[in-house]
Amino acid sequence: MNYKTKTSNLIFGFASFAIAIILFNGCKSPTENKDLPKTGEAKENLVEAKESLDEARKDYVLKYEAFKLESDSKIAENEKIIAELKAKAKMEGDAAKQEFEKELAVLEQKNQSLKEKMSYYKDEGEDKWESFKLEFDRDMDNLGQALKDLTKNNEN
Repeated sequence: MNYKTKTSNLIFGFASFAIAIILFNGCKSPTENKDLPKTGEAKENLVEAKESLDEARKDYVLKYEAFKLESDSKIAENEKIIAELKAKAKMEGDAAKQEFEKELAVLEQKNQSLKEKMSYYKDEGEDKWESFKLEFDRDMDNLGQALKDLTKNNEN
């Protein structure tokens, strides 16, 4: 044999030996590898995570439902105030009546928009829910204040 053939055979032999060692070490069964979590533990962790997620989801749904009921109640109260103001507007003089009815129509439209906004809200996660809730509360408070101001102005 010549020198190149011996070298090639020697390199091939070492490479084959190294590949065999790598393959045998990589094929350990899970029971031989102490670092991997046991299947039972993994299943327990998965069950606990699912329960935690379900609980968080239920809590979120309950908060949403409570907020929706509260908002629906406020919207209904606004509708009642608007109806009372419309009845009072019929007693006013022509110039004051027209301005008052115009302002009242704007507030009635805002109340209707809030009602629609709440009914069309789609669940997009808790972060977006918090953002929606803050914006909705702000708009509801602004509308309530505007109705109070309109009532005060009408009484004067």
